[in-house]
This record gives sequence, C-alpha cells and structure tokens, in this order.
Amino acid sequence: MRIYEQLSLLPACLLLACGGEGDDRGSPEHIAAEVDPAIATVVHVTWTTERPSRGSVEYRTSVEADAVTPIEPRAVTEHSRTLLGLAEDTEVKFRIVTAHDGGASQEHSIRTGHLPSGMPRLSVDGSGPEAWIVVPILGATAAVTVIDRNGNIVWYHQDDRALDFTRARLSLDGKSLFYNAASISGETSDASELVRVELDGSGSSSIPVPLLAHDFVEHADGTLATLVAEYRDFEGSELRGDSIVEIDESGTSRKVWSAWDCFDPAEVLGEDPEHGWTFANALDYDAKADAYIVGMRNFSSIVKVSRSSGECEWVLGQFGSTLKFTEGSARFLHQHQFQLLGDGNVDGILVFDNDGNPGNESRVIEYALDFDRNEAREVWSYTADPPVYSFVLGEPERLESGSTFVNWSAAGQMDLVDESGAAIWKLNTNLGYVFGFHTLEKSLYGDD
Repeated sequence: MRIYEQLSLLPACLLLACGGEGDDRGSPEHIAAEVDPAIATVVHVTWTTERPSRGSVEYRTSVEADAVTPIEPRAVTEHSRTLLGLAEDTEVKFRIVTAHDGGASQEHSIRTGHLPSGMPRLSVDGSGPEAWIVVPILGATAAVTVIDRNGNIVWYHQDDRALDFTRARLSLDGKSLFYNAASISGETSDASELVRVELDGSGSSSIPVPLLAHDFVEHADGTLATLVAEYRDFEGSELRGDSIVEIDESGTSRKVWSAWDCFDPAEVLGEDPEHGWTFANALDYDAKADAYIVGMRNFSSIVKVSRSSGECEWVLGQFGSTLKFTEGSARFLHQHQFQLLGDGNVDGILVFDNDGNPGNESRVIEYALDFDRNEAREVWSYTADPPVYSFVLGEPERLESGSTFVNWSAAGQMDLVDESGAAIWKLNTNLGYVFGFHTLEKSLYGDD
C-alpha cells in the first residue's frame, strides 16, 4: 500500500494493472481511479475485461462502513462505476467484484480531494440519522450539497448566480440532483430556473421557469411540479397569488392549480397583501391521494389540492381554514414546510411553525386531523434547547424510528430528537450560513 500511497500523490488519475484474477470470462484488468475534476469527493473507477461481463465496486474508508456501487446494467468490456458519499481528503480503499462468480480484484486505494474554499465547516454532536441530507447552503458561498450523518459535505455543486436556492432533491432515477434557482430574498425573478446536475459531475442542464417560488417535487414519470407566482389585478393593484405548474420530460408545461381558483381576495385577503397575497412557500405531493399540499405563508395556512381537478379539499390554518383548532391547541404562524402523517390515510400533520411561539422562538407542532369533525388537535410540540429562531424556511420530518428530524434553516442548525423531545444529534454550520429545505435519502444510487 505504501507504493500506492506514493502514486496517489501524482495527478488524480492513476493506472494499476491487475491481471490474473478470476477466470477469463471477466477478469478485471487495467484498473484506474480518478477524482472528479469538478467534485473533489466523487471518484470514478474504470477497468477492462477481455470478454463482456458485469461488475460493481466495493469501497470503504476508515470512518464509514463498507459500501458498494450498483452492478453494471449490461455486460461490457469497458467498465465504469462512480463512488459517492465520500468525505474530503480521505483515503478510499476499493476492489472490483464480478457479478457472474463473485470474484474480486486486489484492493486498491485513492485519496479524495479538498472542498473548494468558502465552503462552510459543519460541527456535529451525537449520533445522526442513517441517511444522506440533501440541502442547499446559502451564505458567502451558495451551493447545493449532500451531507453525511457525521457532518461531512460529501457532494456539492456551487452556483454563483444572484438567486436563492431553497430546495434540492435527488432525481428519482438517482443519477442527478435538481434544485431551484429561484427568488432573490423572496422576490420572484424572470430569470429563475430548475437546474439538473449529474451526480457523477458529467454536466448540468436547466429549464427556464419565470417567477419560481420556494419549492418543487418530482413525479414518478419525471414530471416536475413547482410553485410559481401568479400576479393578477385586484382593485386596481397587482396582487401576487400562486399556482402549481407541471413540466413534463419534453419541456411542456401546464398549470394544474391556482390559488385564485380556490380563494377570493375580496373575502380572504390574508395579512400582508402588499408583499404577496398567498405567498406560497412549501409544496408536497401525496401519491396515494394524487394530491398536492401547499403551504401559504401569508395565509398562515396549508391547503390540500386535488391534482386532477385543482379543487381545494381542505384548509388548515388562520385564513380560509375548513378545519378548526380544538380548544387548547396552539396555532402556527407563517409556517413553512410540513409532513403529512399516516399510512395511506392522512391522520396527522407535522408543521414547522416559524412565528407562532411567543418571542423569537420557532417550533414544530404535530396535529391529529379529524375530517369527520373537521378538527385539528395538537398532540406534540418541540422547541429547541436553547431555543432557535428561523424567520424563513424550516422543515420537520418524522422518521420511521419515531424520532423527528428538524431543519432550523435560517438558524443554520439541524436536530434529531426522540419521541420525548430529547436531543439525539445536532448539526451546526458557520455563522452567516443558512440551510434551505432538505430531503433525507437512504441511498445516493438509484436504479442503474
């Protein structure tokens, strides 16, 4: 290994001949490893075989458990796999495994590069979730990132345009990452886009979508649905409502819902019409119900929308609500993200409450929803210790274990707490950096 370590000090690509291992159906030869020139925590491994075969790469570091890439989808003689989920400046040991007989090459290694200057350093206390955190980071440097449970940035893409990036999601096929280059401090932009970046660093593309808002989702068929501001005249003034626009894989777009179809500003004006009537700021999709759930900041309300008809099925909150809060239940104010709870049938909702708590303290509230009585009853809440305040963004997520992941976005903090509210794990970023909305992913590899 000392010889290899000396070679790893040479240029990023190294070449090692590895003949004579396995049988002649697919013995790996000419094994090469290269750190991606654009993403210093991504490694590409290539090899050749005399006859077509399929293989994968097993790899490990000193701090992470063994990992393996997906097996190649087709038998070939020129092979390539990408290693993901690696920390910066870390030795990675790997070997090629052939699919037909389980044979493996000798072990080799390569060291990852360093993060670009200006990327924040993250601190962690406790044991984090068994998941990858996909999240934009905004501050002196703007980037979309993937973070591991130890607080390492294991993937990144920097973007220096003068726009905010509030949501990043892995594509459902696992090959790329989407993010929205959207508003400027809440003000919509004609230059906004949905951007797709390949995880292997091979390139990026974008879809122009003027007036993008904070959030979007991807459907199973590749259709993207996003919040878009929609301005109309009201009593002689331009008033900002919001809509949901779907964009299919061909680039064709269609509006599937408008706040103007469900609400009338003459009857439900909200609380800050000068800065946006509804000001939608969060979007989820319930596949079983084929419905969108939309958060509206200036209504302090959340609405469920039928995807097929565009009808508003129920509203929970301060303005236009069809559900009432039971006596003693706290009400949320200027909420952002949320999570519907229940297996198949909605029976609860977890809400990130930005401003409803007295003082500058944000919190998470869980409600049980009773649609027979049209009631919402508070059953659980959590405030950080010490308290933190996120004046914008923020997202809660209930995990299968029963613990709750809380992203305090504007405070630059993430928490994992158990059912009693006791802290299990805490992640913080440098002062001056904030997190966008997050998604938690069990794997960085999709179908291959």
